[in-house]
Amino acid sequence: MEAYKCETEEEIFKLLAEANSVLTGASDAQLNISLFDTLREFFQNSNSWMEWIQFVVIPNTQNYPITPTTGRILRLLNVLDQNASPQQAIMPDIGVISFLYPYTTTQPMWACVTKTVVKAFKDGVPAPPLFPDWVLPTYGNGILEGLLGRMMMQPNQSWSDKQTGMFFSLKFRNAIAMARADALRGRTVGSQAWAYPQTFRTHSQKGGVSTFNINPSPQTAR
Repeated sequence: MEAYKCETEEEIFKLLAEANSVLTGASDAQLNISLFDTLREFFQNSNSWMEWIQFVVIPNTQNYPITPTTGRILRLLNVLDQNASPQQAIMPDIGVISFLYPYTTTQPMWACVTKTVVKAFKDGVPAPPLFPDWVLPTYGNGILEGLLGRMMMQPNQSWSDKQTGMFFSLKFRNAIAMARADALRGRTVGSQAWAYPQTFRTHSQKGGVSTFNINPSPQTAR
């Protein structure tokens, strides 16, 4: 289960202090709001915050609601059955796994989803949102640049600086691209994307029974 650790609080305090030293006159509330928007953009465009959520499939049921431990679900990446084989599923409504046909046996499955932050408040005042403790040590510089760029692009403020803001925003987009590539490779060095090709190894749902299928497409067979 994910936790909001003391180390993360210290990293957030350090990041906000660095931003405050550049953005003269910015309040804590303004910084927290912009940090939330920056993190939301980071996670939405990088798909780097993932969680595996277990649920149980039962006969004659096609839709299954799932709930993350923290954050808010964005997208469904994959569904695996108890044999670690990918299953064909969609998420037409956020937080609901849906199969084309119902299964005839009860079995556990796991859904891999990407997530983003939700707004946090403390005593009615915007507070830093919850997110994994690996984010800032890994991508903290890029997120700081995103925060600075977002704040500097605001008009008619003591810290407004459109040209510098565009510079920081570009560096932030580069950090998002790096995080997206890291996530696709499972944060390994020199490996291909981790996701299973759906046409290569799947279990079909013929007759509501999970059946093994190997049917490589022309591209995967090469």
